[in-house]
Amino acid sequence: MKNDISRFGSALLTFVLLIIATDILIGIVFDKTIQHLPNYSGDLAKDNYRLHRMETDIVIIGSSRGSHHYVTKQLNDSIDAYLGQHYSLYNAAIDGKFANSNSCAAEVVVSRYHPKLVIYDLSESQLRGKQTDIKFSTPYYWTDTIVHRYLDNLGAKERALMKSSMYRYNSKLLSIAVNFLQSVPEDDGYEPLYGTSIDTIQINKTQTSTKRGISDNHLNEYSKQNFINALNRYKSTHVPLVIVCSPQFRPSNNNQQLKKICDSLDIPFIEFYDTPYFNAHPELFKDISHLNDAGAHEYTALFFEQLKQYLNLIEE
Repeated sequence: MKNDISRFGSALLTFVLLIIATDILIGIVFDKTIQHLPNYSGDLAKDNYRLHRMETDIVIIGSSRGSHHYVTKQLNDSIDAYLGQHYSLYNAAIDGKFANSNSCAAEVVVSRYHPKLVIYDLSESQLRGKQTDIKFSTPYYWTDTIVHRYLDNLGAKERALMKSSMYRYNSKLLSIAVNFLQSVPEDDGYEPLYGTSIDTIQINKTQTSTKRGISDNHLNEYSKQNFINALNRYKSTHVPLVIVCSPQFRPSNNNQQLKKICDSLDIPFIEFYDTPYFNAHPELFKDISHLNDAGAHEYTALFFEQLKQYLNLIEE
């Protein structure tokens, strides 16, 4: 009986040691691998680029509304013409990455270098829930102190799980492989959408039973504090930051608290979220949340006119 228990204990210990060794090996291999991701071959590569390599003068940060709404070359050309000199610009917005992921990226960028202007696109709705999109950046838990802080602040359970490399790279191994295999030519980050899928008849029916402008006023404390921390870092480093909310088709909520936060910290806020012009033109939207390419060109021109008043913040 004692021999059976001893053999079981030895087998269990061997199994545990193999798991630990495998976990350590995965961490070593993929921590090295991810450092060599191409710049423009997928969302994971784009996140790696904006966190660790990007050094453009002007940066756009945001979710899919950022990546689809700002025509980078058009905005870049307008800024250059207005200021009379060339500035590099990159659209670092990533689909499906919301306030926490982007506030983290905004902090990492300004801790690494001194951009001349950062444009951060988000809507207040992104501050309402405890979005866990920051887990997209788990590969950098041990290499980036800001990413480390954001993930630790998710709670004790997340802090414990982050010690495992298998957990950090869970569901990311295929993305890493694809990002290496599907390298693309250098781009500017803008991702156009074409056509429209908006059914205005159905939207009209839905919105007749919903009073526009009324929404849950509760902001998630984790998301809110991350956003405020990012704004304060920009204040302390004197890097110009502009918060923007680009158009949505006939939104049912508003950005009142988002604007209050920006006002309290004296951060410029540009509001296009609920715009009569875009609400009257569904053909400019791919869906209710995203402009199509035609809409993005129109929006970029209108946004630039509002941005002009803040371009004097750019230091020579």
